[in-house]
Amino acid sequence: MSIELADTLARARAEARTIEAVQMAARVASVDEAYRIQSQLAARLGHSVQGWKVTALNIEQQRGYLTNRPVAGALLAPFVQTAPAALSAKQFVVPLLECEVAFVLGADLPARQQAYTHTEIEAAVEAVLPAIEIADSRCPADAPGLLKLADSMGNGAFIAGAPVRDWRKLDLESLAVTLTHNNSIIERGRSARILGNPLLAVVALANAQPLPAGGLKRGHIVTTGTCTTPVPLKAGVYAGEFGALGHVRLDVGA
Repeated sequence: MSIELADTLARARAEARTIEAVQMAARVASVDEAYRIQSQLAARLGHSVQGWKVTALNIEQQRGYLTNRPVAGALLAPFVQTAPAALSAKQFVVPLLECEVAFVLGADLPARQQAYTHTEIEAAVEAVLPAIEIADSRCPADAPGLLKLADSMGNGAFIAGAPVRDWRKLDLESLAVTLTHNNSIIERGRSARILGNPLLAVVALANAQPLPAGGLKRGHIVTTGTCTTPVPLKAGVYAGEFGALGHVRLDVGA
């Protein structure tokens, strides 16, 4: 049944449409099953995993996935691009644009019994980058969380800004984030929105394994959640400004 659902989700992504969730939802009863479908979805699409989007960083959100740990959706190639990037709004279903702080791993972080420490995760991070995620779901809005998790946690596209390798000089707790559309400011936010420091989301994910498709690998991107209120995607030029972390630009066609 999980293979059938993976096929259904793959077709829905290719056709930019939603699936009928009523029959599918009952087939995803746990995080492990959702992750199994994510692995099969990546295989069906023939795409490698480029990284992860982490969510459910608090107990209230975790209840929606019937778990007590954070969860993650795979970022699949070629839905990962480098800024400046160009996309068409037609390739999405109900897209929302988010400004995020993301981390590039310089080492594998395999599942283990002993918890990873903040110091270990900091040492494993090779670079930090500004990013835009297009969150998009092939599942109806009222679908259960586990079904959305099976659908790569609603990832539509990910646009990576230039990596900052000397990132330890940055104050990740107080980055100011501004989002503009056609040069007009539409949202403001802060990195502190993510657990007070977005690096803590990487620590949380490393300690919430196993993950699908082999887990956290060197070179993977971990994006930590939106610093700004998500906005519906529309045609035009978006720019996310992250202060000392840099900026990221996305051109959206109709």
